[in-house]
Amino acid sequence: MHIAMWTCARSRSTLLLRAFQQHTKCLAQDEPLYAPYLSVAGFDHPDRETILAHHETDYDVVIQHMTGNLPPDKDFSFQKHTANNVRQDRDLSWLKQLRSFFLIRSPAEILLSRQAIYQSKKIFRMSEVGLEDLYRLFLQVQELTGKTPIVLDSADLLKNPREVLQKLSQLLGFAFSESMLSWSPGLRKTDPAWARTWYRTLEHSTTFLPYRDKNMTLPAHLEILHAACLPFYNALYAQRIQ
Repeated sequence: MHIAMWTCARSRSTLLLRAFQQHTKCLAQDEPLYAPYLSVAGFDHPDRETILAHHETDYDVVIQHMTGNLPPDKDFSFQKHTANNVRQDRDLSWLKQLRSFFLIRSPAEILLSRQAIYQSKKIFRMSEVGLEDLYRLFLQVQELTGKTPIVLDSADLLKNPREVLQKLSQLLGFAFSESMLSWSPGLRKTDPAWARTWYRTLEHSTTFLPYRDKNMTLPAHLEILHAACLPFYNALYAQRIQ
C-alpha cells in the first residue's frame, strides 16, 4: 500500500511526514518528485544545484520507486508530495496505484510563510504557490479513481492531532500508532538536501504544537495572488474531513 499526501509547500506537510516517520511499519518518502521537477523547471529555488546533485532527477525512475515493492519489514509507504511537481504532459494512470489524500492550509498563511523563506522575493507565480495545481490534481484523482479524495486541513490537524490521525488511519487503511504523536528534535540523515533551508521550525519541534489563529494582514503586494488562490482553497476546504 502506498499512501500519497498531495499538498502545497508551507502547508505543515513535513510536520505530518515526521509523524509518519515514527511509525515502524511505514516507509516515509519526502517529495521524491521535487528533483525531477527542478531539473526541467527554470525556477530559482533555494539549494537548487545541491538538490539536483543529490537526488534522483529521472521522473520515470522516481514513479517506479513510488509504486514498486516495499521492504519486507514495511506494511505501507507514506509519500509527501507537492502537486505542482506532477508532470501534466505525461500519462497519469500511475496515480491509481496510490491511496491519495490532500493536505491544505489557508493561502494567507502559505504566502506569508513563503515570504519568510524568500526574504528578498516579493512576487510569486501561481505555479510556485501550487493551490491551483493542487485542486486540478484533486479533480484528476477523483476522475481516475471514481472516488472523492480525502481532504485534511492542517489547522484541524493541529487542533486535535490524535483524533485526526486516528480518523485518517481508518480512512486510508493503516494501523494508527501513538508513536506518531511525538519525535526527537533535529534533522535526520534521511532528510533531503533542502532541509536546512525549509525545515528551520521543524528542526526544533518534538510534537504538534497547538494551533494559533494568527489574524494576519497580508502585505499589499500579496493581495492579488491571495485572491487568485482563495477559490481553489475554498473548493478543497468544502471537502475536508471533520
